[in-house]
Amino acid sequence: MKHALVVGATSDIGIHIVESLAKRGFSLSLTGRNKQKLNEILKKLSHQFPTITIDTYQWDITDFSSHTLFYGSLTTKPSIVFFVAGYYEDQTKAREDQKELLKTINTNYTGVVSLINTISLDMEQRGNGTIVAISSVAGERGRQMNYIYGSAKAGLTTYLSGLRSLLFPKGVQICTIQLGPVYTKMSEGHNLLPWLTLQPEVAGELIVKAGLAKKDLVYIRWPWRWIMLGIRIIPEWIFKRLPPF
Repeated sequence: MKHALVVGATSDIGIHIVESLAKRGFSLSLTGRNKQKLNEILKKLSHQFPTITIDTYQWDITDFSSHTLFYGSLTTKPSIVFFVAGYYEDQTKAREDQKELLKTINTNYTGVVSLINTISLDMEQRGNGTIVAISSVAGERGRQMNYIYGSAKAGLTTYLSGLRSLLFPKGVQICTIQLGPVYTKMSEGHNLLPWLTLQPEVAGELIVKAGLAKKDLVYIRWPWRWIMLGIRIIPEWIFKRLPPF
C-alpha cells in the first residue's frame, strides 16, 4: 500500500504536493499548523479522490517534545515522507528579535532534523523508505539579504548528505530538493526574476517526481545549479564588497 506523510501540507507548495500524490493513488497523512486549512484540504481531496484514506494532524514541527509521540501515533507508517514545512519572513527582524531568529532556525532546521531522525530510524529498521526534504539554494553561500535562513538550509543540506550516505546501504533513500524562488506567500515582497521563479503547482509536481524517482539532490529549476556554482567560486575578498543581492 502506498502511503505518504506530508509535513507542512497547508503551505502553498505543500497543497500541490498533496494533490500530486493523491492523483497517484497514495493514502495520506497530512500535518499543518492551521486546522481550518487542513479541513479544507481534506474536504476537497475526499470529494475528488473518494477511494484514498486521508488523515490530518494539526501539529507544529517546532514542538520538539512531541516528535516521537506524533510519529508513533500514525496508524500507517509512510513509505515516503515530504518535508515542506518552512519559514522566512524578515532578515532584519530575525537579527533584532530572538524569537524571530529561533523561529527561523527551528522551523527550517532543528525541527526538520529532529523529526527526520525519528522517521529515519524506523525506516532503517524496516529496510525501506524515502525521505524528501526541501532545502534551498540560499544555503549554498551566505548572502546579506538572507544569511540566517540560508544558514539553516545549509545545515539541513549537510545533514541530509550525511544521512543519505549512512542509510543508502540500508535501503533508505534521502532526497534533497535545492529549491529556488517560488511564487508563494513566503516570497511576497521580494524582487523575483520571472524566468527563475516557479509557480507552486509546478514546483509541487517536480518535487513529487524527484522523490518518487529516488533522486539524491535535485535543483528544481536547473539554472540555479550553475548560478550558485558561479556565486560559490567568487573569492571572499570580492564577495564581501558586493552590493546586497
